[in-house]
Amino acid sequence: MTFAQGRRRLRSLWPKTLRERLILLLVVVTITPILLIGVTSYHWMYQVQIEKSSLSDQSIVNYERDALDKAFTNLASVSQLLVINGGLGDDVMDYLETEDPLEKTRRFLSIDKSLTNIGYSNPIINAVFFYIPAYESRIQFETAPLKPEWIGTRLEEMPFERFYQANQLSYYGPHPSVLYAHDDLVVSLLRKIEYGVGKHYYVYLETKFNDLVHSPSDNAQGSQRKQILSRADGTILYSDLPDYRAGEPIDDQGGSFKGYEPFVAAGSAGWKLHLLVPTSEYKKEVNLWQNQFFLMAALSFFVTVAAAAYILRMVNRPLRQINHEIARFSYNQTEGPSLRTPLQEFDMLFTSFRKMRENIVELIYEVEQKEKRKAELEVEKLMSQINPHFLHNSLNTIQWLARANGQTEIFNLVKVFSRVLHYNLAKSSMIVTIREELGALQDYIELQNVRYDQRFGVHVDCEPEMLDVPIPRFILQPLVENALYHGLMSEQGCIFVTIKRCEAYRIGIVVSDNGKGIPPDKVAQLLEGGERTKSGLGIGLNYVKKMLEVYYDHEAVMEIVSAIDEGTTITITIPDRILGGEDHD
Repeated sequence: MTFAQGRRRLRSLWPKTLRERLILLLVVVTITPILLIGVTSYHWMYQVQIEKSSLSDQSIVNYERDALDKAFTNLASVSQLLVINGGLGDDVMDYLETEDPLEKTRRFLSIDKSLTNIGYSNPIINAVFFYIPAYESRIQFETAPLKPEWIGTRLEEMPFERFYQANQLSYYGPHPSVLYAHDDLVVSLLRKIEYGVGKHYYVYLETKFNDLVHSPSDNAQGSQRKQILSRADGTILYSDLPDYRAGEPIDDQGGSFKGYEPFVAAGSAGWKLHLLVPTSEYKKEVNLWQNQFFLMAALSFFVTVAAAAYILRMVNRPLRQINHEIARFSYNQTEGPSLRTPLQEFDMLFTSFRKMRENIVELIYEVEQKEKRKAELEVEKLMSQINPHFLHNSLNTIQWLARANGQTEIFNLVKVFSRVLHYNLAKSSMIVTIREELGALQDYIELQNVRYDQRFGVHVDCEPEMLDVPIPRFILQPLVENALYHGLMSEQGCIFVTIKRCEAYRIGIVVSDNGKGIPPDKVAQLLEGGERTKSGLGIGLNYVKKMLEVYYDHEAVMEIVSAIDEGTTITITIPDRILGGEDHD
């Protein structure tokens, strides 16, 4: 498919009606912001929620790692107080070597008091005792009773898994406590202290593991969380998960922890604490946020769709009303019901339509009246055409009889009269040029001069470029006839006809005389057609007025200015083209 074909195909699918296009645009502007803003917001908010959950769980495992590191450090610090050469170990050796019962008792009480003070100053220490292999009673100065199975145990063969080794310090655990009636998990330190030649003893200290690391049973929220403690070499030392046993290797990347999100913190000695959070719990806040997000998105979409539907109805309903009124106006021009909407813009449109309808009705009425007036003029014209063929034939007969009998004046008079009669009774177009109108006027003037024996003179002044301008017939002749019969009062009377361009696209026709003038009431009577001339062709100024209305509408202006004993001036201003009626043939 070419680009042009694809474009034509797309154009064919494009809606053709305003309603369909409005629906399409509303759907686009409704869905597009929700998709763009929704997808962007969802992506970033999802990342924020995931980071929030990750940071929270990572901070927990970091805190527990720090607590374990601090506990190991405290165990090492307390063990330092129990060494010889400056520590409590000197008093223990003196106690073991003295034979005096009283001295032995005194030293025992002193050592017991010192151990008590150490316990008070280090409350995390759960148990302390000395293990001296060289003596029959190897375990000495235990701070609390030990489990019976520990009485004869050799600490050189420690039954627990070693956590890590640091010089003479061996860390173990988590393992059950050695104290009687205590089943808590603990981490412990076994420190080897050398004295004399080839002699050594051990100091054992332990602290509760669950006080350092939150147990899954501590609260309901953590009941599904699991913990794994691994050595630096990656083998498991302790695990809450049945599938991960002590001594097995662990996947540091967390790929094998199905259903859990792993969080890891490494201790200072290289060991690692793993916090395994169930995926459902890890994403609980994210899921809650997702539900809220989709709920708000659905609500926003519903509100937007409702708003779009309201806008569609708000626009479509007034348009349908306008369309209905236009359709009704095509066959019924009567006044319809007033249209009102809640929107000022459509009310203004309805008002404009109502005014336009009124103007059209008025225009139709004016056209009907003009056509009626044209018909009346045509009737008058037809009435004036009393068998023109008979008249022409009769005049021709008279003309040739006069010529045959040598009556030259009668011959000329009949010839001019025939031309005037032929021009006025012709059935050709009502539109002629100024040149043709002036020719007919000259014939009329010649006829009247013969009739009145040169009583008056008519002076015509027409600009050459005006000769081919179209005008209705019988415009000049009635004006001159009016000056002849109503203005002149002596043989010295003169009539002036002036035709020139008065402004752009308009011409002025002025007919003036120096006669006796016309009274104002007589002027009004002539314009209204109340009096018909008793001589001439009897067409009158009323005819001129009607012709101007028919062919120029309101663009024609006719003025009569008359002064008694001074004369009369008739001025007509018309466009240089015909606005209505027939065209010029």
